[in-house]
Amino acid sequence: MKKMMIALGLAAAIAAGSMTVSAENYWKYNDTISIDMDETKVKTTTNGHEILHFVAVEAIDGGTCTYTYAYDRTAGTIQVVEMEKETNTLHYTSNFTPTSINTNNPVIRARAQMAEAVYQRKVNHKK
Repeated sequence: MKKMMIALGLAAAIAAGSMTVSAENYWKYNDTISIDMDETKVKTTTNGHEILHFVAVEAIDGGTCTYTYAYDRTAGTIQVVEMEKETNTLHYTSNFTPTSINTNNPVIRARAQMAEAVYQRKVNHKK
């Protein structure tokens, strides 16, 4: 529910122009994807894995697609923990297992590149 509210709030703010979205909080990764950097977390597990958790909201025709990612930099994997697609005519969620970032699949490779860019932005912002 929280992700949906973030997505709806971001969409409403951009559409209405009535609210300024701070560049400090929301990062427009590309023309269709925005990331709430305040919700982005980097954690180290007890076994030493560095994992980035973040939410990317993609504007699609008639709605949004909200992805919750887990990017394990140590293991070299990325996972869509949850994907929520909401349009005027449908609403569903799905999830996927962790996948190697070294795959030949261009979609996975693009997601891994985005995750690394989010990671770099997050850790460099702290300095």
